[in-house]
Amino acid sequence: MIKEEVKTPTFAGGGEIVESPYIRVAFQSGIPTEVGINGCRVEDVINVAIHKLERFQDGPLACEENAEALRFLRLARHSLADRIQHRKEQGVWNTMIPHMNDRTEDENDDFSATGA
Repeated sequence: MIKEEVKTPTFAGGGEIVESPYIRVAFQSGIPTEVGINGCRVEDVINVAIHKLERFQDGPLACEENAEALRFLRLARHSLADRIQHRKEQGVWNTMIPHMNDRTEDENDDFSATGA
């Protein structure tokens, strides 16, 4: 696997700019209701990757690896949508306040997979 160098994020016009040799992404920086929209969300980048792989799957480059990548990208998108829903339910959407996880047991407790 070829590892591309990712430049240290910079801020231009408020958004976080992340670059590698063949891509430049401007991510949202700050809460849109406070600073306006100055970049994209991680979800937007995932959607672009999903779109590209779907096009591959519609043509001669269709394969199981693309299908698996699509499954995981869709799972990632779903997880991020769940995070937004949890933040809304907990009243911390569009704030910098962390939301609570769904975990109900004490993180220090030792539970086995069988529940014994």
